[in-house]
Amino acid sequence: MIDLVRSKRDADGRWPLGNPHPGELHFPLDDGEGKPSRWNTLRALRVLRWYEQRALT
Repeated sequence: MIDLVRSKRDADGRWPLGNPHPGELHFPLDDGEGKPSRWNTLRALRVLRWYEQRALT
């Protein structure tokens, strides 16, 4: 699973928005499908940091 997370990273080191949920949004959180997502990037970095710290112990 970690390899999958890493494989989704773009050349700039960010993760794009993949499959936005259909329906009305009260306000946009990202720039759209395929564009870098600050929230996906934050989540992915947290997961990778957790995994790497766990592997050291």
